[in-house]
Formats: sequence, C-alpha cells, structure tokens
Amino acid sequence: MINRIAELGRGISRIIRHDEAVEPVLQQFFTQINNPVLTNIQVSWQGEGEKSVIYPTLTPDLFAEQPLVLFGKKPDGNSGVLQIQGSAAGGTSYQQRFNLNFESEGNPAVAQLWGRSRIKTLMNQMVQGETKAGVEAVTETALTYQLLSQYTAFVAVSDDVRVNPSEASVSVQVPVEMPEAVSSEGMYGGYGSVLQAPSAPSARSMFRRGMEMMRGFRMNESLVFSEPTEMDAFFEEGVFLEFEPPSPILTSLEIVSATGLDQEAIAFLTQHLQSIKIPTGIKGNLVFELKIHKKRVKQVMLDEEASTIQDAKIIELIRRSLLTWKPVQTNPITVVLTLKIDC
Repeated sequence: MINRIAELGRGISRIIRHDEAVEPVLQQFFTQINNPVLTNIQVSWQGEGEKSVIYPTLTPDLFAEQPLVLFGKKPDGNSGVLQIQGSAAGGTSYQQRFNLNFESEGNPAVAQLWGRSRIKTLMNQMVQGETKAGVEAVTETALTYQLLSQYTAFVAVSDDVRVNPSEASVSVQVPVEMPEAVSSEGMYGGYGSVLQAPSAPSARSMFRRGMEMMRGFRMNESLVFSEPTEMDAFFEEGVFLEFEPPSPILTSLEIVSATGLDQEAIAFLTQHLQSIKIPTGIKGNLVFELKIHKKRVKQVMLDEEASTIQDAKIIELIRRSLLTWKPVQTNPITVVLTLKIDC
C-alpha cells in the first residue's frame, strides 16, 4: 500500500524493517527528497507503424541518485524516437530525445520485465473489481511471457513414469508424527468405551409431536381418540412436506438469464439481491461472470463489453452482494449472469 501511494503521487517510498537501523535509511531518504532532479515527466514515442506501449503509465519524479526506468514494447519493431520532457530544478524546461533501433532477436529478459509491468498496471486497474477483459489480459500476458500472476501458476510435470498402469495398486498407510503438544488420546480418545450421542429427532417426528400438542394430547397418555382426521391420514401415508423456493419478487432488479443455474437457484439469488438499494434513474444491463466452488462465490468478473451500465457505485454494490451469496452448488461451475435494472 505504501509503495502504491508513492506511485500515485509520483514519489518514492522506503520501508524500514524491524531489525534494520532507522537513522541511515532516514538520512538517505531525506537527502533524496530534498534534491529533486526532474518532475512532471512526460514520455512520448515518435515513429511509424504500430503504437508503442510504455510502462509505467504514470512516470515518477526523479530525485538524487535515482534512475529513470521505463519498459516499452514496439510490436512491429520499427525504429523511432523516444522523447522525455519534464521540469528540472529551478523550474527550467528539460527535453531529451533518444533514437532507438531494435535488434531483430531482442532480449527475453527485457520482455519479461515489460510483461511484469503490464500485469502490475492491469491489476491496479482492477482494484475496485475484476473485469472479464482485465482478467483475460493478465492471463494472456502471464502465459505469453511465462510469468506468475494471480490467475496463473507454475506446474512441474515430470516425464518419468513412476507407476506401472498394468499392475494392481497397493494402499499403504504411512505413519505421521503427531504435532508438538498434541496427544493421540486427545485426537482419537482413550481406551474407554465410546458413548454415542443421541441422534437428533427427525423432521417428521418433531412436526407430528407439535401437531399432537396443539390438539391437546400426547401419545403416551391414555385418552379417547377421535376419528382420524385428514392430517392423521396425511402422516400415515408417509407424505412429507417439501420446502419450495421463494417466489420471485417484483423489483427494479431482474435476472434476465443465469447460465449454469437452475430455476431454484435463480429464485434464491433473486431473493438475495433484493437487499440492494438502487437509486432512481439507473437503467440498463449488467453482465457478470461468477466462479462458484464448494458453495461459495470465489470470483465475480464484470463483462464491460456486454454491460450498458457504467456507474461504478452500482457495479460495486451488486458485486459485493454477489460475493456474499451462498449457492448450493458444490462442484466448480461458471455462471454468466445478466441483470436488468430499471429504476
């Protein structure tokens, strides 16, 4: 967070560890900030062909003993001029031009540095919420330049075959040492007999007992029973009551489609979204992509191209509500959710 604040302010930051001396770091820090070299730096590319992509997009100010580090990519490899402008000490204008010619082979290490800068910039753009285009751009960049990101990982695959598929498998129990200060009796119990907890009464017995109490008698009491009623026949036939999903409520927020969810799940999700207070004057559609796993919404991505509402506050309200929804699906699924808002 400290580094990000410094980046937004075009400044520098220093973090002092708990085991590090404070005085030398403070002395160097104050020496740098008291000697600004170049401020309000503007970087531009002049040349033909495809547009260049240069990071960081917000160039930091330069202080004493600090280099200016830029990462740029020219997809077509055409030569051009890199121009740097800024305000030097005393307010004088500074301008420098560099004629750049790219080698045909290039440097893979520099390419990876550019890829890291691109991923960092894309992730900063999704601070308020992930978008489908942003996630795809980060994933594509990480795979292209073989980098670790929030959506990619390194997987080691060995070519050695350690299991013979033609032979039968053998199960082996491997002993594992107990953690420190934990006894086996505490984990698995002693040598005494194990008492089994009484099972909870079934829903049928609880419901019938409640109905009996309402009628004013208990089964173990000796009373004269009346003629069998419709309710008694209902229980004797073994028919059970089933809970039905809530009926949809008319509201300003409507689920147009939810690919991957059944009607029952859509009804529960509709009821969950009723707590969102949407101000008047908001009309349009929002398209989200949800990653659901083990009855939890793991990820909510906004499809900016398919959505017509651009209000960041409304999008954030709905995104937070979707993240708190508790679906019933246990298997990992991807849901494409289309919402219609008409206030």
